[in-house]
Amino acid sequence: MSFKSQEAPRRQIDAQKSVTLALPIISATANTNIIDLEEVNPTTSLDQVNFIATTTAANANSGNAAAINVIMQHCADTNSANFANVAGTALQSIASNGATYPATNMVFAEPPTGMLRYVRLQVAQGAGGANSANAANITFSLSF
Repeated sequence: MSFKSQEAPRRQIDAQKSVTLALPIISATANTNIIDLEEVNPTTSLDQVNFIATTTAANANSGNAAAINVIMQHCADTNSANFANVAGTALQSIASNGATYPATNMVFAEPPTGMLRYVRLQVAQGAGGANSANAANITFSLSF
């Protein structure tokens, strides 16, 4: 007899904690609006909290291998100049597949060191990408 885990993955998106941004054009960087976690120093809990980033398919330049890079940032206030990359979360990339960037889902787990109150995504498209990539969107959401 084998035992199976009682853990069941789930992803409930919080509709009030979701922001959408057009993907940036060649060699550009863009930031989503912030998500307010509503706590001054949020801490990890027994319930796993994730952040989901979802992109729709976007035009790429088939002659180049430019990637769209996504990193999660946080800050104690809403001043854009104070946002920094969240320690323990890695840069995630969407590589072009021929002439498109495929629709992609990315999961950013809350790091064990905790997070500051405000979070956002920073999204950059490398040189050689496509100026029309901004016809597609990235949506950043809190999930639990």
